[in-house]
Amino acid sequence: MAQSNTLNPEPVRLWIISLVVAAIVFFSPVPTWIIEDFYSRDMYPWLQGIVTSLTNPLPLAVLDLILIVVTFAVFFRILRLFRVLRQRGIMDALWEATRRLIRAACVVAVLFYWAWGFNYRRMPLETIIPGGHAPQVTGDMLMSGFADSSALAAQLRRMTVDDQGNLHTIRLELREPMNLALKSLGRLPLETPSQPKSSLVLTPFFRWSGVTGMINPFGLETILFPDLLPFERPFVLAHEWGHLSGHGDEAEASAVGWLACMKGDAVLAYSASLWLVMETARAMPPELREKAMARLDAGVRTDIDAIANRMLAQKPAVQRTTTRVYDEYLKANRVADGTASYGRALTLILSPPFRDALSTYTLSR
Repeated sequence: MAQSNTLNPEPVRLWIISLVVAAIVFFSPVPTWIIEDFYSRDMYPWLQGIVTSLTNPLPLAVLDLILIVVTFAVFFRILRLFRVLRQRGIMDALWEATRRLIRAACVVAVLFYWAWGFNYRRMPLETIIPGGHAPQVTGDMLMSGFADSSALAAQLRRMTVDDQGNLHTIRLELREPMNLALKSLGRLPLETPSQPKSSLVLTPFFRWSGVTGMINPFGLETILFPDLLPFERPFVLAHEWGHLSGHGDEAEASAVGWLACMKGDAVLAYSASLWLVMETARAMPPELREKAMARLDAGVRTDIDAIANRMLAQKPAVQRTTTRVYDEYLKANRVADGTASYGRALTLILSPPFRDALSTYTLSR
């Protein structure tokens, strides 16, 4: 009896159910107070403590393992679909590929939201600001913030110039200030901070795109770009811990990280002050920026120039594409201003109670 040359169809189970569940998770108009009380303040801290405590001891980034496994799985499935194409035709192959892609995307999306992504929908941090929202940043606010942060940075730099910015030391020094900052904002403490790691797989992409760090939402671990300069590391780690503490919005993560550094020692505060110098200068009109930068301390300017030199390794095409993709990702997660939310951090930091941390910082810490 001759054998059939047709390949028996392999069922794609639960793809419709996966699509329905993902649609419910994504489109359901759940009130922010429910997300705040039952997810961001209840389920997520419990989950984060467990997952991060499991990923911290691992010498490699779990994200790398995930990416490698996914790559092999995709390669295997492509080979399988080629067999379907040869034996059942292009329409069957396309239909099977479509169903499998839908199922995979939906499963990943649901896992993402339950592991970390619902934090995008929590109560905005602006609600703690007097009046319930951050005021529009004015030129006077920018100049005042620049003047205070540059003056503080000039003093702190002389105290930290010999510090090597060891990530292990930074992690130990940052934990208490981070929780002091979160407590002052009415947010829960970060009981299990993540061990900063680098990604062997993504480091070239970070270098070309300008990405300095990220949170792995499935392993709740912190991934930092290994080429960061010593005085960049504290603020970047604090920013990522801001995400890890349940702040999906980039502006909120920056504001929380900045406040944490300002509650820490000179190394942490210098990194935050240097970042604020650059951010306020970037937001100024060109003529004001030129005047402000002309008065900047020479040592602080040297560090800013070093950061600019590090960024020369970026590839403009990769950077632009990354920005566009991330902008759409943020907007899909209800961050209305997309990547512009990075700049919105100034509206928080230049408003009380954040602004007070700059004007009241003392060098005795």
